[in-house]
Amino acid sequence: MNYTIVQDSRIGGREINQDRVAWLATDDAVLMVVADGMGGHLQGEVAAQLAVDTISERFRAAAKARLVDPAQFLAAALRQAHESIVRYAADCRIPPHAAPRTTCIACVVQDGQVNWAHAGDSRLYLIHGRAKGDAAFMRTRDHSLVQRMVDDGIIESGQAASHPLRNRVFSCLGGDLMPSIEVSRTVSLQDGDVIALCTDGAWAPLGEKLVRELGRASLTTSVPHLLDAAEQAAGPQADNLTLIAMRWEAPDPDAHTLNLRPDALPTNVAAPISDEELDDAVAEIRRRMPYTP
Repeated sequence: MNYTIVQDSRIGGREINQDRVAWLATDDAVLMVVADGMGGHLQGEVAAQLAVDTISERFRAAAKARLVDPAQFLAAALRQAHESIVRYAADCRIPPHAAPRTTCIACVVQDGQVNWAHAGDSRLYLIHGRAKGDAAFMRTRDHSLVQRMVDDGIIESGQAASHPLRNRVFSCLGGDLMPSIEVSRTVSLQDGDVIALCTDGAWAPLGEKLVRELGRASLTTSVPHLLDAAEQAAGPQADNLTLIAMRWEAPDPDAHTLNLRPDALPTNVAAPISDEELDDAVAEIRRRMPYTP
């Protein structure tokens, strides 16, 4: 697989960074995961770290080069992460109303396709490198109160990012309620497509600017630049900000497929043919050809 991945995370105006991000890869599969510890509960950073660690460990165990079913893996991995956080809270005797919680978004790229799953308002954006207009990108739907308000026509979509209730999510990992984990359909990737995972501290101040810049600039430039812009736009009270992005490169169908590693070269290479052997072979061919007067 050919791809580029760039990640960055900032503390913003907070005392600690409760965001966590990771990516892992085998020869045939890539996992990316982002978690945003919820600040209204104790040890949100612990919940985020447990989520990332649990999903990563499950990927290491299941991806023997590739996953049998990426969508099923993601759903099971997020459920297991939730259970890990709940056990931690019970072991620490943290009451349910204050137990650690985190949002989470994770995706797997395999066989030129992507699947993702999420709980909360951390987002995934899939930005098509060649598509235009409304087909240029897609994103996850936030599991939040303001998203429901947008869906019900109570507020406009442009008001959601700055709404005072925008941090109220109805699904997360941890706590005494089972999370509502939303799993995507399988989406085929095209050359130049960008997959971006981010916390609300990154997407909320930027809006569509995040999509535009990721789609047109190199990731090594755009990822840190976008976090700079989001932090500046949010001001002194900026939330933690995290962004990880992959640019996918489709295999070249005309590329030479011979493995040229020294240890993979054939061992039964024929010896060079001498001029005398070549002349004898040509003469033999001519003798076998029918005579035409």
